[in-house]
Amino acid sequence: MPILTNEWTGMRFTRKSVAIGVLSAAVITAATVSPAMASSVSSGGGTLQLGPPTLIWEQALGSRLITYEDGSLGFAGTIAGTGTIDVLAVVSSTGAETFVAHWSALATVEGRSGLLNITLDGTDNGTYSGSLVAYGTGELAGVVGEGRFTGQDATGAGTYTLSYVDG
Repeated sequence: MPILTNEWTGMRFTRKSVAIGVLSAAVITAATVSPAMASSVSSGGGTLQLGPPTLIWEQALGSRLITYEDGSLGFAGTIAGTGTIDVLAVVSSTGAETFVAHWSALATVEGRSGLLNITLDGTDNGTYSGSLVAYGTGELAGVVGEGRFTGQDATGAGTYTLSYVDG
């Protein structure tokens, strides 16, 4: 059987011992995968409603504007709850926004209640859209998910989708 030599340590191995080591590492890794990683994924969605924003502060940055606003955001459907959303945005000279937002509220996910946290990342040029990441704490601990959202500025009304596990 051929002998392999590690160029850094000078240790010598047969290909058989290397293969057994790799296989052992794979078995140990597979055996220690957390139950949350093995959970089945559920999908859902529903509607969302943005309330009118309140400007907290703004600051010019060259030809752009950095704004910080808060307002209300309510979800119906897979997620049910209303809370405050904090939005940090970069607004271009044409009025188009790129934003990141955080929402945290007591909510229900498929009938289970607790504190739900959602981070939203998106754009807004009259129609807002983007992605979201959600995780629960307290009674919703173990709920994690990701999804998409879209809606209209004029009414604040929109929709969302959510894929999640309830570990």
